[in-house]
Amino acid sequence: MERGCGTPDKPSPWRSRASCRCRRQLILRRGPRPMRFPSAVRRLRPAAIIAAVLLALMAWAVSSPPGSSPDDDYHMASIWCATTAPTDLCSSTPQSEERTLHADVLDAASCFAFDSTAAASCPRDETGTRVSTRGNWNGEAYPPVYYATMHLFAGDDLSASIVLIRSVNALLYVGLIAVVFFLLPRSGRAPLIWGALITAVPLGVFLVASVNPSSWAVISASALWAATWGYFQQRGWRKVALAVLTVLLVVVGAGSRGDAAAYAMLALFVGAALSFRRDRRFALESLLPVALVLVSAALFLSAGQSAVVGGATVVKNQTYTFSELLFINVKQLPQLITGFTGTWGLGWLDTYMPGIVWVTTMLIFGGVVFWGLRVGSWRKWLAVAAVGAGVIAVPLFLLMHDGVVVGNGVQPRYGFPLVIMFAGVVLVGFRGASLGLGRAQLIVVGVGLIVANSVALHVNLRRYVTGLDRVGINLDRDIEWWWNAPISPMGVWVFGTLAFAAAIAILLTVAWPPARERRSSDATGIAPVDA
Repeated sequence: MERGCGTPDKPSPWRSRASCRCRRQLILRRGPRPMRFPSAVRRLRPAAIIAAVLLALMAWAVSSPPGSSPDDDYHMASIWCATTAPTDLCSSTPQSEERTLHADVLDAASCFAFDSTAAASCPRDETGTRVSTRGNWNGEAYPPVYYATMHLFAGDDLSASIVLIRSVNALLYVGLIAVVFFLLPRSGRAPLIWGALITAVPLGVFLVASVNPSSWAVISASALWAATWGYFQQRGWRKVALAVLTVLLVVVGAGSRGDAAAYAMLALFVGAALSFRRDRRFALESLLPVALVLVSAALFLSAGQSAVVGGATVVKNQTYTFSELLFINVKQLPQLITGFTGTWGLGWLDTYMPGIVWVTTMLIFGGVVFWGLRVGSWRKWLAVAAVGAGVIAVPLFLLMHDGVVVGNGVQPRYGFPLVIMFAGVVLVGFRGASLGLGRAQLIVVGVGLIVANSVALHVNLRRYVTGLDRVGINLDRDIEWWWNAPISPMGVWVFGTLAFAAAIAILLTVAWPPARERRSSDATGIAPVDA
């Protein structure tokens, strides 16, 4: 039985004074034990994070009116007319390219699109109908899966339908990422969450909680590469579950946008590259990703998405030669790639973020990604190079194909899924949830994201409640538009800010490194990428 050292005035007879003195010095050097949460509290943290993130997204879902996401007139009409059979929501006409819809679906954004000073107080005709040629039935520019699924939640009440569709997309985002997280090996969990987190504000949270099919493109890009990686790494029922999720995420991405089908092919390659082994089992396991690549390629080739790019958002090049246009776009390409941080407007590109949003998010994204470059293997660098090339090549190709310069036609959301994927892949290889970041660094990231999200949510609410020509923190003053709901705009802002802050705070308790880990020689927290 181990005997104690006694006290300095009365040492124990069972141990020498020298050994006890060494033990006390060792305790002093190690410092106090790190604070530990009770096991019951630790078990509740995952559920609390999921609930907080979902509530934060719900605040974004009600922060803007129907018709507020990009090209919503097209997407809402496509959802309402997603079936070929005539319904109460949509009916055909003698002209095959025309459909008859509820007038409020078509005119939802008519009074505020492209005018940041106009509140969303458009007068609506809730009983009349109108004929439209702008929808996915006219040329099928988008894959039909997203519209057919969202059609299940469309109804006669436009406001209720829009909130429901946005809520379903938010729930799908949180649910799929959570399931992939718990099925992954521990080494893959931190890159999944960090990649989604540092790219979320403001474009990510706005798109996820919208009716735009880009919501599903973001969902697929956030989790598909990690699910594929986990599929190769895991065994037993977890492997089977990740295989099912990989298929589902391919359908989610490729079924929403043509370009998302191409991104799905890249995500499948990344997951395979990170797990590459020279053995027969890997070759057999690769049959699933190869088959999914072929399916994604077929869906990509069947979509004519460029047909939607047009109208008021495009100014065709009439001045420059090909080489001059290429030179201009290469110089300005970083402005397009970093647009997700808030340097471009949300909605109809008319809701501009103040510097405290985009400066903060850009610094966090750049700092964490740069930190991720400190460790890696050839597998990781191959995956990073592939996604990085896509981040640059895809928007540049779209610009040159459409003959436009940065700022016209091609929007940051088109290449945004690749940025999310890049952020996650570049962080592969760290052992702990903290990525080896110190406590001060984690606090800076957490506080920065909370502040950026809060300001962005406030600006987005202000844009539609009164228009951006009004200023002041009180959103409940001089309201021109709001939902028929018991909670006020100010209540939504406070609620959304607190929910997002709670999610970040709980995540920090998970990533918080103990004191002895920070002082140890292994404080870098680097693990083998191939593990």
